Formats: sequence, structure tokens, C-alpha cells
Amino acid sequence: MTLICVASPKGGVGKTTLTANLAYTMQRQGFNVTVIDFDSQDALKLHFGIAFNDPQGYVSEATSNPFWHEMVRTTSSGIDLLAYGHTTREERYRFESFLANDPKALYQALKGFYGSQDDVLLVDLPPGHSIALDAVCQLKPLCITALLADSASLAVLPSIEEGGFYPESIDRHSYYVINQFDLRSELSRDVYALLKERLGASLLGSVHRDPAVSEAHALQVSVLQHAYTSAVVNDLENIAHNLVRLMPDAALLQIRQEGE
Repeated sequence: MTLICVASPKGGVGKTTLTANLAYTMQRQGFNVTVIDFDSQDALKLHFGIAFNDPQGYVSEATSNPFWHEMVRTTSSGIDLLAYGHTTREERYRFESFLANDPKALYQALKGFYGSQDDVLLVDLPPGHSIALDAVCQLKPLCITALLADSASLAVLPSIEEGGFYPESIDRHSYYVINQFDLRSELSRDVYALLKERLGASLLGSVHRDPAVSEAHALQVSVLQHAYTSAVVNDLENIAHNLVRLMPDAALLQIRQEGE
């Protein structure tokens, strides 16, 4: 199994949409995909045909049920989902304490997902620093940092490069995607050129801005289904292809070593 997390030091970069679209793309390439939402906004499920007023999720039971794979919902697309769910403040605090206080708790909770090399576990993290980010990074995932081709993303990049966002343990497993790249904007083109040169081989690709992405979200379907001729589909396939090339060298979780 390959563990992939999608994170960003800033909000509003389309991180959750990117996570969902990568899940659909990886599934299309033949992988068995599970997505997990660690963001209390509980928005990831909207991309998989589940209504926002559906309260079901794993967080409220996560600390009492160590077998998270038992709480998975298989969506109509065939992708398995652990939605965050509707929670109380107390349940959220208890969940974060669970992640923070026992460094092996998350490993044990995810152990049931570890199967073949065709299994991919995609994690959508909250924006910015979080307890969930620190906990997931202990498992040495492939980390995708979602940025925009704008001045704000350019401004936060040094803090990422200097180790101010991710723990040191995942430095060589950290990669980037430039999301919502707008060819019509001169600023977007200029910033993208700077980021591309600066990030080099750690840049997995970019995703063009296209209204079809928002339309697919509104319809609660995959953009691959809604607008298969969109440039975004090709962008996502290129990013997924680059991820697949990294998988043999990724820090695949070794059950015995991490579990001891």
C-alpha cells in the first residue's frame, strides 16, 4: 500500500478537490483507492456523492474503534471513503488528543488498510499546521503540497523549504502540485514559471483552472466523468503518472518495523 497525503500551509488552494480528483484518477489507472478526511469541515465526501447533511463519519468512533477499515463506506464510484462526519467539539478534541498522545495509534488504526501494492490510501489534511499533519507524517507518506500560482503561495514556499511546515522525517518524500493555474493571468504565468524553476523535479505537475472542475463538484461527480476532454483531465493523469513512478521508492509502511 502507498500512503499519500495532500496538504498545504494555506487554505483556499483547492486541496480537497485535488485530493478527490487524484483519487478518481488513480482509480482509473487500476488502483484500489481509499480516501480519508482529516479536516473537520467534512467536505471531502461531497466529491463522492454524499450529501453534506449526512452525519456519518469515523471521527466520533475513531478513539474507541481501533479498526478504521470497518467504518469505510464504498461510494457509488467504487472508491472507499472515511468521511470526517458531524462531530461535537468534545469529539474533535478527543480525536486530536488520540493522534497527539500515542505516536503509534494512527498506525494501528490504519493497519487494516495495508494490502497489496495496488492499494492507495489518499489523506486529505486540514490547511496549515495541524496535529493530523504531524501524526500522518510519522508514517512517512508521499506528501503533496498544493499551491497556487500566486504571490501568497510564493511567499510561504521558503517556510516549507526551510522545514517549517513538514517534519524533517519526510523531507525527501515531499512534492508539489500547482493548482488552478490560470493561463489568462500574466501574474499566474509569471509565478508558475518561478515555481517551476525553483521546485524542479519535486514539482509533480500543474492543474489548469477550468469551470468544469466546479461544475463536477456541484454535480457530485468526477471531473473525469463530467468533462473528459478538459485539459484538467490530462493534468491529473500526468500527476498520477509521476506519483506512480515514485511509488517503488516511497516509504511504504512496513508493518513489522512500524508496529513494534
